[in-house]
Amino acid sequence: MAILYGGDYNPEQWPESTWQNDWDLMKPIGINSATINVFSWALLEPEEGKFDFSQLDKIVEILKKNHIQIVMATATGALPFWMTNKYPQINRVDTYGRRQIGGKRENACPNSPEFQRLDKELVEQLAKRYANVDNISYWHVSNEYNGYCYCDNCAKAFRKWLKKEYHDDLERINHAWGTNFWSHTYHSWNEIIPPMKIGDAFNNGKPVLSGLDLAYRRFQSDSLLNNFKMERDIIRKYDSRPITTNLMGSQKDLDYFKWAKEMDVVSWDNYPSFDTPASYTAMQHDLMRGVKDKSFMLMEQTPSQQNWQPFNSLKQPNQMRMLSYQAMAHGAETIQFFQLKQARNGSEKFHSAVISHSLSMDTRVGKELKQLGHELAKLPEDLAKAQNNNQVGIIFDWNDYWALEDCIGPTKNLDYVQEVFNFYRALYERKIGVDMISKDSDFTKYKVVVAPSMYINSSDLTKKIESYVQNGGNFVTNYMSGIADRDDNVYLGGYPGLLKHVLGLKFDETDALPFDHQNKLIADGTIVGKGSLLCDLIQPTTAQPLAHYSGTFYDEKAVMTKNHFGQGYAFYAGSRLDESAMNFFIQKILDQVSIESDLSKCDVEIVERIGQQASYIFVINTSSQFKKISNPSPETIDLLTDQKTQKTLNLKPFDVLILKK
Repeated sequence: MAILYGGDYNPEQWPESTWQNDWDLMKPIGINSATINVFSWALLEPEEGKFDFSQLDKIVEILKKNHIQIVMATATGALPFWMTNKYPQINRVDTYGRRQIGGKRENACPNSPEFQRLDKELVEQLAKRYANVDNISYWHVSNEYNGYCYCDNCAKAFRKWLKKEYHDDLERINHAWGTNFWSHTYHSWNEIIPPMKIGDAFNNGKPVLSGLDLAYRRFQSDSLLNNFKMERDIIRKYDSRPITTNLMGSQKDLDYFKWAKEMDVVSWDNYPSFDTPASYTAMQHDLMRGVKDKSFMLMEQTPSQQNWQPFNSLKQPNQMRMLSYQAMAHGAETIQFFQLKQARNGSEKFHSAVISHSLSMDTRVGKELKQLGHELAKLPEDLAKAQNNNQVGIIFDWNDYWALEDCIGPTKNLDYVQEVFNFYRALYERKIGVDMISKDSDFTKYKVVVAPSMYINSSDLTKKIESYVQNGGNFVTNYMSGIADRDDNVYLGGYPGLLKHVLGLKFDETDALPFDHQNKLIADGTIVGKGSLLCDLIQPTTAQPLAHYSGTFYDEKAVMTKNHFGQGYAFYAGSRLDESAMNFFIQKILDQVSIESDLSKCDVEIVERIGQQASYIFVINTSSQFKKISNPSPETIDLLTDQKTQKTLNLKPFDVLILKK
């Protein structure tokens, strides 16, 4: 099957007489797929139990007539008003205890029995009716799951979830959460309520009992996942084709590693801003590939400008094409947009689309879309399924994310995604590919495993890390790591808790710096950079200091260390490193593990994917400047131009080559 090239199509917003004209415009530029029925519940079921599929039947028929592949959505992401009026308990309750009313989207309580019943009824009707449509490629459940609910239904379901998680033992919860703090001791299950701002959360969202907060986050992620699984299982009764839902990168609400286990294929929506670094976008793609360790669908991006950011710049010439190939370089097997036809009204009317308000493809963006479509049609299917094989894994963990950012102290500026990105960017700039992995992943696949701010640890994970390093692996972590267990109980005996042995260090104090303050970092009498945010006052036991602080009362305290442990090494950074200090630290690691790096041409990505029939090297100029670089694979064919490449590559702004070896 050809690479899917298309996006969300909402013909129900337009007169039926215009539908064929849409495809007369889009087919010549290579559009071959449409995601339909994402927000059509009010049309499919205008009143409870009364279904009307006449319009959707027509949409399916016109797509079949035009030989367009369908991504069939279940329409359950936005609720009809008859439902929210008749069953107000379906509407979510926010953290201030206010029940919402109808409107917006993704606003159903996941634990509402009425919502679950009505959801099942609709999906059952859809799956039975369309399971035999030949041109459906994927099923798409709901849309962009996110957000939490704090209603009575959720409180009851939370207690039930807790009984399973904590073995029906209330005293186990009292012990795990330290409920004697501020007289929180529970004497009955009904005393446990969600952590709300009118109760157990401060106005800034930080919790009184962090164990309760972490448990509720896990519960809400599981609740929404159960909604996905409910729809998935109904579809699976009638159809064996792959089922997905669109994820959102490093969003905070849901544990995507857990979600990905239940999805046939991961899909996600990529919306970088005008100033988003290319390295950050690359990390998001790698995370979406990593949650399932497989290629993914690029379900949404925009042909030009978004409409919901503070200001929404146009994509420059070739930038949309470059971003599409960047996604493919990092694991995308489809290139899709939101949306295919630009809305005339509503909140998304200024969000760009394949067919713009001009109703013409003879535009700057239209010509670029045509070029991309014709190029994608020539690419081998082997490329879409090719693998990214890397020597470095970076752990991303939603429990660390939740626990770290919900800490009260030592600084309010803790940003988990930024901590991960700081390490990712340093490797990206050296052209070193990265897999984003979980704590459950096989560490032995990698020469280096990096665990940025790995706040939550366990004895089992510690044993896994120690075994990995003892057998020749190289483990890297930094401040705020190893601090607490899964219920946010701090490990006693000094920081970094159970990691003290493998890291060969300990410390009792961490300084929190004012946000504009930095400490100089010294190695062998030379300033190697600066440290900010936090500064651990490290006391090496078996570790070798690599650098120390300067200009503060803890001068000479180690800030970066390296510990020989068995056949491998463990590295630690006790402060947020600026670019210079991070370069120093990363180079020490790479020198130890013999991974070659290239710090030149930092705004040119070079990424390799390995297929069954060949390997494919993406050369991507992510900048708006002309670049001249040495060809990483001379004398190969560029699949996009069918031309043999030379020893030197002259890259235009946002230029892309795909070299086939």
